[in-house]
Amino acid sequence: MFKGFPHLSSAKIVFAITALIVVYCLVTFAGSYFRARQADNEVSQLQSQIDGMSGQYDRLQALEQYLQSDDYVEKAAREQLGLVKPGEIGIVVLPTQPSPTPAPGAVGDNWWETITQ
Repeated sequence: MFKGFPHLSSAKIVFAITALIVVYCLVTFAGSYFRARQADNEVSQLQSQIDGMSGQYDRLQALEQYLQSDDYVEKAAREQLGLVKPGEIGIVVLPTQPSPTPAPGAVGDNWWETITQ
């Protein structure tokens, strides 16, 4: 059949071409399969991130609602500002021992360093 390849029959040539086509299809399928698996894994990771952020969003919304409530305002006024309602008596607890005075230069000579520590 082919002058350069006298020992090859047409059946062998058809078999070789068929084998090449099958190998090409298998390689193409395997590549597509692995890309699809990778995309599925990425979708799963992104969905878990979405779920986590959704939970965090819900918690932040609940915190925002609490911070805007009258209960929080009253608690903050009592604890942070020491305010009392009309008719209540406020109590200030004084320490029995004076606080130690830091040595000059020990903490820092700047007043804001003393406050922030």
